[in-house]
Amino acid sequence: MIVCPICSSENVSKNGFSRRDVMTKTGKQTYRVQKYRCMNRHIFRKNALASFSDSFIEHVVYVYLRCLSLNTTVDIIQETYEMDILSKQQVLAFLEIIADKLPTLEDVDSLLTPVRSGFVALDGTWFSFNDEQIVLLVAFDPVTFDIIAAAFEPDETEDGYTRLLTAVINKLGSHSLKGIYGDGDNGLLSSLKKLIPFVPFQLCIVHKELRMGQLVPVKSLHHSKHFTDQQKHEIKTFQFLFREVIYAKTKEESVAALERLGKYVKQNPQERFLKAYRSLNKNFSLTLTHFVHPEMQRDNNLLECFNGIIKPRLKLMRSFKKKENLDRYLKLFLLEYRFRPLKESAFRDRRGQSPLQLSNVYLPKYYNFITFLRTHFSLSFQSIPLENQPF
Repeated sequence: MIVCPICSSENVSKNGFSRRDVMTKTGKQTYRVQKYRCMNRHIFRKNALASFSDSFIEHVVYVYLRCLSLNTTVDIIQETYEMDILSKQQVLAFLEIIADKLPTLEDVDSLLTPVRSGFVALDGTWFSFNDEQIVLLVAFDPVTFDIIAAAFEPDETEDGYTRLLTAVINKLGSHSLKGIYGDGDNGLLSSLKKLIPFVPFQLCIVHKELRMGQLVPVKSLHHSKHFTDQQKHEIKTFQFLFREVIYAKTKEESVAALERLGKYVKQNPQERFLKAYRSLNKNFSLTLTHFVHPEMQRDNNLLECFNGIIKPRLKLMRSFKKKENLDRYLKLFLLEYRFRPLKESAFRDRRGQSPLQLSNVYLPKYYNFITFLRTHFSLSFQSIPLENQPF
């Protein structure tokens, strides 16, 4: 039954057609829309067509996710259709609409049921938002590269990691966990000890080496003119001894190399050497886990690959004014990551496959993951109600 949206009259008759221009992915289309008139002479349309179709909206958002620039997105769309049809404000509106409508990570897991390896990598990535610092805590599968859980937190604390780990445990089950990787953050270690103390933990040696590089200027030796030959020799020697510790082939060799490094630091008690040695010695036993559990790797460098993808996107958030948009954009970025093929992977068996496909998920051929999700979840990105719109 057709009812007048103005006076609720049920005495309605047809009253000709109107024309409506709608921008679609294939270009501008003109549609005929039936008009109605009630007994009180109110004219309305039952189905109001929006100015932009779902296919056009998702195309614009996909272009933005690939170029990460509002101005570039507008330029590409206008060049493609040779029309002044888009503004930065409309792109932002499309991003919000799609982010609100798209399924969550949990919804995707329920639909596609990715297979997990049982190993989990945890880390925090900091970024600026207005005048504050926010950290994105991420848990992902280091075998398949797939995201398991993620959340924004004000700091890397035990409470934050507890919330993240709880989400991981609820998804995977605590007894299916084979090993955990991380950077040795105190909050993370406390949370692991409280929730899953029986799961092996490998402290990533790459994080240890990165920390050493922050304290000891090994990267600037070749181009800096501030070091004498003696200082360069001492720094190179420290780096060599340090790497002998973390890249040793056996547990015994690693322990012996740490002793040699300690003796060298005593002979050369420079502040930078002392800090780097203390950083390595802290929780040193956790760097040896892979010797006891050979199914684990010594590092979690794969997480750095993920950070290399997500960090440029997080930098965009510094210009966002509304904090509620953080979760919207995070959902978009993480969904794109999960469906995006790893085209430049150094491993042939991973090359050309998305993290979800590496998780034994069958995905048909698609060119836009947003279109894929809209189809499978029967979504519409129209932001206005389609029923009984006044003319």
